[in-house]
Amino acid sequence: MSSERPKRMETRYKIGVSKRALWNRARIAVLCFAAPLCLLQARAQSAAPAGKPAGSLYVTDETGRAVAVPQPVRRIVSLAPNLTETLFAIGAGNLIVGDTDYCDYPPEAKAKAHVGGPVNPSLERVAALHPDLVLATRAINRRETVVSLENLGIAVYASDPRTVDQVLTSIERLASLIGVSATAQGVTADLRSRLANIRSRLAGIEPKTVLFITWEDPLITVGSNTFLADALRIAGARSVIEMKEDWPNVSLEEVARLQPEYLIFATDEPEQFQRDLRELEGRAGWRDLDALKSGRVVLLPESIDRPAPRLVDAIEQLARTLHPDRFATSGGAL
Repeated sequence: MSSERPKRMETRYKIGVSKRALWNRARIAVLCFAAPLCLLQARAQSAAPAGKPAGSLYVTDETGRAVAVPQPVRRIVSLAPNLTETLFAIGAGNLIVGDTDYCDYPPEAKAKAHVGGPVNPSLERVAALHPDLVLATRAINRRETVVSLENLGIAVYASDPRTVDQVLTSIERLASLIGVSATAQGVTADLRSRLANIRSRLAGIEPKTVLFITWEDPLITVGSNTFLADALRIAGARSVIEMKEDWPNVSLEEVARLQPEYLIFATDEPEQFQRDLRELEGRAGWRDLDALKSGRVVLLPESIDRPAPRLVDAIEQLARTLHPDRFATSGGAL
């Protein structure tokens, strides 16, 4: 993939052309650690001592890399919005000494020192913050960033959840790494209970066919082996595009042939979205979609794009929207 595309993606946000679905945009631009991952793993393993380093916790991260994490962890730099959000959710926001320009939730995240964008963070700023640990994610950060930080002697732990259940497990692994397991277990227990309730209410339901639009031009959706595709399934939806590629390009002609019952978008800017939607309704190809002509368009918050605790909020919202009859009892409450 061209190295120019990540730059174009970040530029779109900096100049305010569209802030919608930052997580997916940057993720698509990078597709991160990918092919050279095995080389990184071999490099980390060959450099690891035979025993656990003194004063460090020796672990394998979610991409298979060996990492020696200094203990205790007192200073963290987060290179992804979902990781920043997760740290605050499990009571570790005070450990964050730096995050990215796009770490916007909770509001306290904006007050942290910023190290640039997730795609091209400033290594100098990261190093100047003297972190014990840098957190990255396979879905949005580049392998070059990880290698460069490793060369500076900075521990980097990377996450890579592929299902909603793995998102929760990832939260628990991170909590164990930084010493806040008790708080995290309360958070994940509540999330698991809510997910079980959704699954119970939707048991035996015929899923609605949907197209989740990650990017409009070119048209990009979600592949079947992603946490987001799993979130759709839990909410009683089935993507009309079933491809192993994480973020496949699809043609409008193919979508028009398949005619999904619903189109799903994610944004925290509903007014801008309505303007964008009116523009899409006039485009060739898009106006052939029955879901668009009939107004069967679902607008979800951007939390659906982030493998973090608020993901479950978005799953609940989508489930209620697609299957309101299953949530009609008890005032529709979950």
